Amino acid sequence: MTLFIILSIVTFFDTVFLLILLYFGFKLFFRYFGPKVVEKAADKIYRDLKAQEESRRRPDSTSQGNVTVEKKERNDKVYRRKDGEYVDFEEVK
Repeated sequence: MTLFIILSIVTFFDTVFLLILLYFGFKLFFRYFGPKVVEKAADKIYRDLKAQEESRRRPDSTSQGNVTVEKKERNDKVYRRKDGEYVDFEEVK
């Protein structure tokens, strides 16, 4: 019985030591590599925004003065008998 208690205490201290080691390991890792990761992410966002702004400033391939109008095909909604009854509501104030 006493051996079991001693082994339990030793296992507990091993677990606590491992948790403390992991805590300080992560803390040290993020202290040195965290800023580099954040800097790379910020640099990527900056480059993407810069490219987006440059694409807006670039002149279009169409010459100035030409206007192109593109219309979408209008599909009137068709109500079938099997869809149910259609009721058009008006707002009453």
